[in-house]
Order: sequence, then C-alpha cells, then structure tokens
Amino acid sequence: MPLIPYPDVPNVAGVPNVPRQIGAVLPDTGDQLSSDSTSYNPTPQWAITDSTGNAALSPDSVIEFEYRGEMKICSHPVEQGSFSSYNKVACPFDVRMVLSCNGNGPMSRDQFLSAIETMRESTDLVSIVTPDDVYDNCNLVHVDYRREARQGVSLIMVQLWFQEVRQGSSTTTSTAQPDGADPSQQGQVSPINPTTQQQSVYNDTAIV
Repeated sequence: MPLIPYPDVPNVAGVPNVPRQIGAVLPDTGDQLSSDSTSYNPTPQWAITDSTGNAALSPDSVIEFEYRGEMKICSHPVEQGSFSSYNKVACPFDVRMVLSCNGNGPMSRDQFLSAIETMRESTDLVSIVTPDDVYDNCNLVHVDYRREARQGVSLIMVQLWFQEVRQGSSTTTSTAQPDGADPSQQGQVSPINPTTQQQSVYNDTAIV
C-alpha cells in the first residue's frame, strides 16, 4: 500500500486552507470563512417583530416551534344521499412557540411578561421570523407560562399561540345623505328583459 501524501486534503472551494506541505506556513487571512454561500451569518434567526420591523418581544431563547396549516374541502349533498366536493378553502394557520426568559438577556422578566400581556390584549399584527420562513399577519390569542424548580425557579417558560389574521380590502364613500352613495356590486347579476306586463306596470307607475 503506497503512503498517503501529507495531507490528503483537496485544494478546492469550500475546503479550509490547511498546510499541504510539512513545515509550510499559511498566510494570515483573518477570517477563514469564504465569501460564498457557506459564510457565517451572525444575524439572529428567530424574531417576533411588529409592523415597523422592530422587535415586539425579545426572549432569551426559543425552545419549541410548531406550525399548523389546514385546508377545508367543501361538499354539498346531491341525489340519493351522496355528496360532491366542489372547492378547497384555506383556513388561517396557527403558530405555537415556547420561549424562555431568565431576566439576564435582552428583557427582564417583568418586561418580558408585560410585553406578552400587551400583545395578548392588542389587535396589532406581528411577524414571526424563523430560519425557514416568515409568518406575517399573526396575532397572539393564547398565553400560559410556568416556572419549575428543576429548570431554575428564575427561568420562565412561556407558551404562545398565534393565529393568522386574513386581511381584506374595502372602500367606503362619505356622503351627506345615505342615498347619495354610488351603487356597489355585491355579487353576480344576471339581467333579463322585462315582460310586456311588467313594462306596462312600470310605465303606469312612472306616469303617476
């Protein structure tokens, strides 16, 4: 068996710069990480932000994360007691998180619990940033927290449940009188020509 050259490390992109000859000295390049996609990114991977992008809540760490999305298939009865599916509707998604705070991080325990209570009572929407995706238009709907002696009595474990809030657009017109507003379409319209009898009734009413 032939001797393996020292060292047997290929000199290709993504491989650390190591000595490939005995006694060789590497130049000091500072950061050993390359500038490609494998570079280290110190930006926080988890965040709960408000509409302006600022942190709405700053826990010490994220313990658990759970996402639940659901779709409903609408069905209607047809002849002989059977059913037919005709549409698929997306339901608002749910996000559940378990966060921890011991008061030595970005927030004290009082600030942490106060911020959570403010979020629970508010109708403001937040965005949940994760390493995999960003979940927008979320509102806090459930809170429970506990302290356990085995984890340190000063450590708060908080479970938060968020629910998506669907955004709809509507336009209104301010008028001096209710009958001054422009008519708006509320659904499909299928106009038909009036019969001779209906037209005669309309004409008699218009003359009066």
